[in-house]
Amino acid sequence: MKISRRKNDGLLVAAVTILLTIGLIMVFSASAVVAEEKYGSLLYYSRKQILWGFLCILTIFIFSRVKYTNYTKKGLPLIGILVSFTLLAGLFVWGDVVNGARRWYNLGFASFQPSELSKIILIIYFADIFSRKGEILRNWKKGLLPHIIIYCMIILPILFQPDLGTVVMISMIISIMAFLSNIRFKHVLAGITFLVPAAFLKIQNSDYQISRVNSWLDNLTNPLGSGHQIKQSLIGLGNGGIFGSGIGTSKQKFFFLPDSHTDFVFSILGEEVGFIGTSIVLILFLVILWRGISISKRAPSAFAQFLAVGLTMHLVLYGFINVAVVTMLVPTTGLPMPFISYGGSSLIGVGLSVGILINISRNTHQPGLESKLEQFKEDRKLFYNNLVGTQ
Repeated sequence: MKISRRKNDGLLVAAVTILLTIGLIMVFSASAVVAEEKYGSLLYYSRKQILWGFLCILTIFIFSRVKYTNYTKKGLPLIGILVSFTLLAGLFVWGDVVNGARRWYNLGFASFQPSELSKIILIIYFADIFSRKGEILRNWKKGLLPHIIIYCMIILPILFQPDLGTVVMISMIISIMAFLSNIRFKHVLAGITFLVPAAFLKIQNSDYQISRVNSWLDNLTNPLGSGHQIKQSLIGLGNGGIFGSGIGTSKQKFFFLPDSHTDFVFSILGEEVGFIGTSIVLILFLVILWRGISISKRAPSAFAQFLAVGLTMHLVLYGFINVAVVTMLVPTTGLPMPFISYGGSSLIGVGLSVGILINISRNTHQPGLESKLEQFKEDRKLFYNNLVGTQ
């Protein structure tokens, strides 16, 4: 087998490029009215998004060139966990409070959300663990418990920000990776069974989170109160019809739909480009899913396979959960749509994921002519035996 280190995954790069372009257009369209009202400039948000888009592309380029095997050297995954825990814990002292949540550091020129970095580090950590530990992971105390403690070191600070949506997403990603590892299925199921009631209890004890659930439940009974946001989101999608009203012509962005350029930008997208446009965006996310799985299947090591799966889920699950929120299938989570929503931390996070995925794709096994001939002979022999059979 020979390894190709030259070509990027063209379809993955194309899908990401198109989504980034759509995101820049939609952030300008969805934010212009709010930006003019608050800051006296139509371009206030879009200028920042262009800068973050450039940094996202730069991040993709850099990490597509950094060999993914470097992430497991010299205890880097554990060092990354410690750095993440420190940054997350520091939010409770130095973090800015926005809408009742401490999720960001105010750097003056920008805000930084450490949970975006923590997600990637946790994926790298568990990709390393799942690929190295092997059969020991089937043992609850010796194999799993130490890593559950590591998982809780990252999850608990995020949970108490509060940011239940990010906790649920990280748990889903790690659960998918664990399901593909040597961990016993009953242990994975037990973890999921524990997390569901734990999340329910956390919601019950948080006014901030219970209000989001109530706004989802009260959409029809209280459309002018707690159900206002989701009702306006559905109106925006409905106004778009099949082909949309046209770029820049959304009515919902005129202060009818809160967070129109962040968490609910997909609704503005649907209003302006219609069912056709939103379908194209969803197809692009499916392309990322397809290429991510393909990269994982061809990856040259178990670590690369787990890493590719985790990063692919990070990109795709966020997209589809955001669509589920906008269409009222699940309560509001506060999760942005990758590539499309306004926000620098999110763009840098997806840039890291895409860059590492591209690097793995540049180092995947490509069968040479000799191995292809050998495989052909084996396939022919197997076909003949199955056709003739033995008496």
